[in-house]
Amino acid sequence: MAFGSAVRQRRLALGLSQEALAHEAGIDRSYMSSVERGGQNVGLVLAAQIARALDIKLAELIAAARI
Repeated sequence: MAFGSAVRQRRLALGLSQEALAHEAGIDRSYMSSVERGGQNVGLVLAAQIARALDIKLAELIAAARI
């Protein structure tokens, strides 16, 4: 849930919609919604794709999530 919250905060700070972020990350919008709500456990590959789409290093995104 902490990772999803960090993703959402970064997405909003960049002014991106869930749909735009999902498209940039190469995943479905409904899956992105589930990630943000903490309904999905995200693997490293997907987390890296999301971080790349958010223009942030994965380590920074994880640090923002405090996990």
